[in-house]
Amino acid sequence: MRSVTSIVVFFAAALAAFGQEPPATTAPTPAPAPTSAPPAKAVDYPAFAGGTHVEFFAEQNKYRAYLANPADFILFDETFIAGDVGGDLSFGGFSYSKNKGTSGPGPTEPDKRAGLDVGYTAGLGVMALGAYRFGPWMAGGSFEFNRDAASLGYNGAGMTLDSFFTTDDGWIDVDVVSQRYGITAVGAAALEPHFAGVSFSFKPERLEGEYDFEYLPAPGETGTHRFDTLWGRRELKEYRVKGGYSFKPGGAYDVGGAFGVRVLRSTLNWRDESVEEEPSGIVNKGSTGDVDLKGVGVTIEGGGRYKLLDNLRAGGMLELQFIPGIRVDRRGERWDLVGPFGERTTQDYRLADAGERHVKFGGGLAFYPDEKTTLAFDYGYDRLTISADVYDDDSVEVDELQLSAYHTFTRLGAERWVIDNLAAKIGWEQNLFGYPRNVFFGGLTYKFDDDWLINYDYRGSQLTVNNLSLFVPFEDIVKPASHRFMITRYF
Repeated sequence: MRSVTSIVVFFAAALAAFGQEPPATTAPTPAPAPTSAPPAKAVDYPAFAGGTHVEFFAEQNKYRAYLANPADFILFDETFIAGDVGGDLSFGGFSYSKNKGTSGPGPTEPDKRAGLDVGYTAGLGVMALGAYRFGPWMAGGSFEFNRDAASLGYNGAGMTLDSFFTTDDGWIDVDVVSQRYGITAVGAAALEPHFAGVSFSFKPERLEGEYDFEYLPAPGETGTHRFDTLWGRRELKEYRVKGGYSFKPGGAYDVGGAFGVRVLRSTLNWRDESVEEEPSGIVNKGSTGDVDLKGVGVTIEGGGRYKLLDNLRAGGMLELQFIPGIRVDRRGERWDLVGPFGERTTQDYRLADAGERHVKFGGGLAFYPDEKTTLAFDYGYDRLTISADVYDDDSVEVDELQLSAYHTFTRLGAERWVIDNLAAKIGWEQNLFGYPRNVFFGGLTYKFDDDWLINYDYRGSQLTVNNLSLFVPFEDIVKPASHRFMITRYF
């Protein structure tokens, strides 16, 4: 909704008052009867402005716009705090027991007892967002936390799930946990029509998985005690400083851009070990190591909107990212021990020198059939290029790699203010490099009064492979279905 409704109401009231007879001067004017406050008006909230998810090129969602351009933090025209919670909201598990068997570790009797336990928590997260306004100045930021986890415990006969996962009789334990944090601090100034802002963000992520297998003969039985373990962890850290400017003359257009510096680090750690105990001795084989990736990049982002007609607006965006001079170092150790003797080897060398270039741009339209309805369409382009020189452990170049991937995507959406303070939205996104290719979203926005707003957003699940960055977050690849609930309090 736009300010047209307010203008019409204002002039209608002014004309009505102008056409009335003036009150008599000899009698006091009676006091007007008290009236209740008017209902909240949708005009206070532009289309697709609710929630922390949807943003179209021609329609800024103020809960997301400041992440691209800190100057857009001034879209919050008053002090507020907001809380967002949700995610896939899937919590579940499965348990099975045969003859009082357990899924925990211990002697294995596959022909007699067995136990199985599976549990998961998918896409659970929270976000806090707030801003404090004092005159033309604003300060605030956001904090977020997301977690996914899955576990499997089994003790019993050997099983084959597929050609990639086969076990012998014994105890199996698998645990996978992904955790991601995000802290963003923003400051902005509004010196109309010029707006400026700066932001700092820190976003660490940890993905950790562990697989353990043990075969322990039952008491009185002969056999080889065997233990295998495989552990891995990926840690991603991103520090970003960004400055932005926006020009909003209040007429038919607005335009802005931002420049940022990213400091990135990604670390892969792993350990695998296989131990067999026999009367003749112990055989222990395994390896441990880590790969460390470091890079510093710059980002350039721009965007704007232009009102073509009274009921049609166009928008566009451009994002460029360059990360040259990425260093990839490998360290590790291998061992093959038999009894008290064996062999150990260590490795410490430059694995590769790499670089990344990422280009995104797109355009869109927002059409307003009437004052309560918005129809939006986006079409975008995304291209990623990675180059690398790969070395062996003697620092000799063995490969020169060049990888590039690009895709286009479309997005459609519609929003309707059903009543003055209730809006409903629905939309569809398409990405050929994602599965499923088509993803639907929707939501509701309800304004209780001038102080309280509640929003619900839904987005379908998707597994994407288009972003092959060396520093891609796990949540950019695996996206569970999301139900988000947000409550905002204005002051």
